[in-house]
Amino acid sequence: MPEDELVKCIQDAIVLLENYRSYGPMVEEGIAAFKRINECMVKPTPEAVEEAKTLISQLKREIGPYRSMVPQVSIALDKLSKWSEDH
Repeated sequence: MPEDELVKCIQDAIVLLENYRSYGPMVEEGIAAFKRINECMVKPTPEAVEEAKTLISQLKREIGPYRSMVPQVSIALDKLSKWSEDH
């Protein structure tokens, strides 16, 4: 998958999560994690790629019970998981 498509998915997920900010700090942390993943993908040093992989895994665990409520976030995480497997 092209990097620009992944960046678009990340941005879509952030926009969606922005609507849920009032639900608590977990949403705020998710937004920050997606932003950091995006930064890591823009400058993909080996350390940045590892950090992105860690953040993706963490987000996947945390989103588990809420996947159906935030489909754009789930789609972004699925695509990011595929990206992390390829890197």
